[in-house]
Amino acid sequence: MNKTCIIGPCSLENYELSHKVLSTIYPYVKDKDFYFKGSFDKANRSSITGKRGPGLEEGLEIFKQLKKDYPGLKVTTDVHETQQVEKLTDTIDLIQIPAFLCRQTDLLVESARCFNKVNIKKGQWMNPQNMVKGIDKLKVTNPNCEVWLTERGTAFGYSQFIVDFSSVDYFKEHFDKVVMDCTHSAQLPKPNGRMSGNPTLAARYFKTAETFGYDAVFAETHPTPSLSYSDADSILPLEQMVYLLKNS
Repeated sequence: MNKTCIIGPCSLENYELSHKVLSTIYPYVKDKDFYFKGSFDKANRSSITGKRGPGLEEGLEIFKQLKKDYPGLKVTTDVHETQQVEKLTDTIDLIQIPAFLCRQTDLLVESARCFNKVNIKKGQWMNPQNMVKGIDKLKVTNPNCEVWLTERGTAFGYSQFIVDFSSVDYFKEHFDKVVMDCTHSAQLPKPNGRMSGNPTLAARYFKTAETFGYDAVFAETHPTPSLSYSDADSILPLEQMVYLLKNS
């Protein structure tokens, strides 16, 4: 399996959930370049009534406690507003730009100003050439910034996301690291506009990402997917995540 892996729940939800996920997978990732992932705010839910998570302040406290529990732990989270970025610098090791905000200039610039590692999720509508155009927003701002690109599927007429594996080599010419987002790439739209998913396909992406040349894998996991705040239909069950880590 790829040495670099980004794994965690979709939403941090609470300390108990985050600790359960981390404590379960940690024995299998502790010797890798591992980042624990969780969102303090799911700010792009399709419904205004959707659960969004603990929020910035509580989310940071969860991350800080996890770092106390596991000295040397690296963590990553997504950010949605420029005023949030600097508040994350003392705790977060890798900042993630959501796919819907991948071209948001002010957010990219502020992230590069405050962080030396920025992970951009590729917009589902973006072609590889347009994704590359945005790199200068970060590199000009901070020449020492590592800019990562995370593939999370493309929508172009299909009723599901399609992964263009032929773009990996092109991305690797331009980005410092190219990541395969196994769970979001396996999402499927429902007729009501919300998202379903295919965990079986997500597991296959996880097992084959290195074969296609990705530098890292990204996967979300939950002990009870049906209770996850979001992505319940595509997130990997925790026991399956353990199996993949043990056998990849």
